[in-house]
Amino acid sequence: MTQGRQLAAIMFTDIVGYTAMMQADEQKAVAVIKHYNSTLDKFVNQYNGEVLNYYGDGSLCIFHSATDAANCALAVQKELKNEPVVPLRIGLHIGEVFFEDAKALGDGVNVASRVQSMGQENTILVSGEFYDKIKNNSSISSVSLGHFDFKNVEKPLEVFALSNEGLSIPQRSKMQGKLKKKSGQSRSIIAAALIILFCAAGFFIYKSFFTAKAESASNDQSIAVLPFVDMSPAKDQEYFSDGMSEELLNSLAKIQGLKVISRTSSFSFKGKNLDVRTIGDKLGVGNILEGSIRKSGNTIRITAQLIEVNKGTHLWSETYDREMKDVFAIQDEISKMIVDILKIKLSGKQTNQLAGSFTKNPEAHEDYLKGRYHWNKRTDEDIKKAIGYFEDAIRKDSNYAAAYSGLADTYLTLYDYELMSFDESTPKAKEAAQRALKINENLAEAHNSLAHIDLHEWKWKSAEEGFQRAITLDPSYILAHHWYALCLTAIGKTNEAVTQMEKARELDPLSTRINADLGMAYLSAGRYDEAIAQEEKTLQLNPKSSGARWIRGMAYQQKKMYEEAIKDYRSALELSPGNPNYLAALGHVYASSGNTKAAHNILDTLFVGNKKEPVSPFFFALVYAGLNDKEKALEWLQQAYVEKSGSVRYLKMEPRLRNLRDETRYVALMEKIGLDK
Repeated sequence: MTQGRQLAAIMFTDIVGYTAMMQADEQKAVAVIKHYNSTLDKFVNQYNGEVLNYYGDGSLCIFHSATDAANCALAVQKELKNEPVVPLRIGLHIGEVFFEDAKALGDGVNVASRVQSMGQENTILVSGEFYDKIKNNSSISSVSLGHFDFKNVEKPLEVFALSNEGLSIPQRSKMQGKLKKKSGQSRSIIAAALIILFCAAGFFIYKSFFTAKAESASNDQSIAVLPFVDMSPAKDQEYFSDGMSEELLNSLAKIQGLKVISRTSSFSFKGKNLDVRTIGDKLGVGNILEGSIRKSGNTIRITAQLIEVNKGTHLWSETYDREMKDVFAIQDEISKMIVDILKIKLSGKQTNQLAGSFTKNPEAHEDYLKGRYHWNKRTDEDIKKAIGYFEDAIRKDSNYAAAYSGLADTYLTLYDYELMSFDESTPKAKEAAQRALKINENLAEAHNSLAHIDLHEWKWKSAEEGFQRAITLDPSYILAHHWYALCLTAIGKTNEAVTQMEKARELDPLSTRINADLGMAYLSAGRYDEAIAQEEKTLQLNPKSSGARWIRGMAYQQKKMYEEAIKDYRSALELSPGNPNYLAALGHVYASSGNTKAAHNILDTLFVGNKKEPVSPFFFALVYAGLNDKEKALEWLQQAYVEKSGSVRYLKMEPRLRNLRDETRYVALMEKIGLDK
C-alpha cells in the first residue's frame, strides 16, 4: 500500500443536472461530457495541474499554486460557454491531500468538495484560505458570499465567488449543498427580537414624550442606549445584541429635540459593572435604556428597562418571553404601530427617512448587523469583512438603503486608512451611496457619504452642501458633524470647524477619535494651547492614543517646543511602529530644530518602507520642507496631487508647509484643487 501527502490547490468540478440531461437527451449529454473532458484535459495540463480522478460528470484536480488553479478554472468556464454548453460548477480550496494507493483523501479534499457543492451553473466558488492566496491578484475579482456551516467541518468557513466577466454569482438564498442541518429558528429569533425591541422603543417614546409631567421634561430630553447583554448559553449572539442596541439607538436619535448619545460612547461601558448614575454622569444624559437577550430552545427572552439617572429609579421595565411563530404578521403590526407613534413627533421628511432604511428580510438584516459590527471595530481585517456582509444583505434585499450606505462608508474608510487606492475605492463608494439615495432620498447617511466623496475629489462647495444636508436630515448624526468639521478645516473655516467638532464630541463624549480630532481643529485654528489641553484630555480617556500624541506634538512644534514635540512623535511611533505619518512628522521636527542628519535618516527609512508598501508622497514632501529643500518638497507634493493623496486636501491649513506657500508651484497646486481663494 503506497501512501503520501502533498499541500496543493484543489479543484473540484461537477456538471449541474447531468443525470437529468442524460435521461432527457442522451446524445446531447454525450456531446456535453466529451466537451467537458477535452476542455479539462487541455487547461489542467496548460496550467501545470493534474487530474487525479474523474467521477463521471465531475473531477478532482490539483495544482502547485492557487493562481494556476484559479486561472485554469476561469479558462475552463470560458471555454465551456461555447456549444455544446456545459453547465459546470467549480470549487477551489488550499489544503493537504493524502494519497493512499491511487485515491486522494484528506480534509483538504473534503472542504473543496463541500465548497463546490454550493455552486450553481457557471460559478467558481473558493474557500477563505484559497481567497487569501489570490486576493492581491488584480486580474481575479471576487465577492464574499458569507460564512457556511459545512458537514464534517468543525468551524464555519467563508466562501467567495469569483466575479470575473462572464461568470455567474450565486444568490445565497438559492444555494444548496453539503451543509449542517439547522433548526430553522434563526430567522424567527431575529424577527422576534426586532419586534420586542421596537415594542420597547415604541413604549419608551410614547411614555417619554406623551405622558411625562412638565417638571420632568428636562430629564426626558437625553438618553443613552447601553449595549444589550448577550445572555445566550453559547455567547455567540454578540453581533446580534450589539446590532439591535445600535438600531434602537439610531431610531431614537431621529426624534426631534431628543439628545441621544452615540454608539461609541455608550458602548464604551460594555462589560463594565458600573452604576447607571455614574454612567449617566459621564455621558451627560438623564435616562438610560439597557437590557439583555437570551435564546433558549424555541423561545427568546428579552428584558428591557428605562432608568432615570438622577434618582436611579426605574421608569419602566419589562421581560418578554416569546415563542417563534407567526412572527412576520406580528412584525408588520408592531412596525405600523411604531411608525404611527413616531409621526406624532416627526416631520414628514423625517418619517420618510426612517421608512426607506429598513428591510423586511430578516436574513438581510442579520447580514447588515454583522457588517456594522465589523465596520465599528475599524481594524483592517474587520473593515474588509464588513464589505462581504453588506454585499450579502444587498443580495438578499436589493432595496435595502441602509446596507448600500454601509457599503459606501466601508469603501471610504478603506481609502481614509490607506488600505485601498482612490481610484479603486471612490467609484465603488459613490455607486453604493447613489443607489441608497435612489431608494431613499432622505437618508442622512447616504448624503454624508456622497459629501465625503466630494471631499476626496476636492469639490468643496458640493461637499459642504452635502454635509449640511445630512445634518439637516439627522442633527444627531455624529459622522456628519465630524466629517463636516474636516471639510471646514480644509477650506480654511477653522473656527466653524471647531464648532462642528465640539458638537460631535457633545454627541459622542468618550470617542478617542473625535476628542483627538477636536484637538486638531484647535491646532488648525492656531489655538495651540487649547490643542495641547484637549489632547491631554484625550490621553486621559485613552492613554494608548497615538493620534493624540501626534497632534499634541504638532502643537508643541508650532510653539517651537521641539524637545516636547520630538518626545510625543517618538511615543506615537512606539504605539504605531513604522507609521509613515508619524515618521514624517518626526523627520520634519528634526529638520526644523537643526538636526538635519536625523531628518535624512528618517527619509532613508521612508524610502526603504516605500519599497515594501507604498508611502504617500506627501510624507516625503513634509520632511523635505523641514529641510527647506523646496525643489524636492514641491516635486513630491506634485506627485501627491497626481495620486490624490488624502493629505493634499489640507494644503491650505498645514502649518508645517508655511515656507512653501509663496512658491509659484505651490500656488498653482492650490489653484488646481480649488483652495486658492
